[in-house]
Amino acid sequence: MKYQRIRECGRSDPEQRYIWARLAVFSRLPAERQEEIRALIGELTDSPEEGRALFSVLVRGKAPQIVSQRTGVSTGRLYELRRLFYERAALR
Repeated sequence: MKYQRIRECGRSDPEQRYIWARLAVFSRLPAERQEEIRALIGELTDSPEEGRALFSVLVRGKAPQIVSQRTGVSTGRLYELRRLFYERAALR
């Protein structure tokens, strides 16, 4: 999974790198931190399909285009959800 700066999310580059790094090690985070990430994904998405698609993009590092083809969630929606996630993710 390669770091890519997200424009217009209101976060500095170091803050975005911190969020990205937490997502990159998701499976090694304490259960409490994993649940925080899952809960935020649940708050941002309108359906379970969107939630699974966003999880694939954020945690598994899958390309939004590929996830869109496999899930039916539009690429634009995935980019929007990713931006919203970075806007609202906790920095702790």
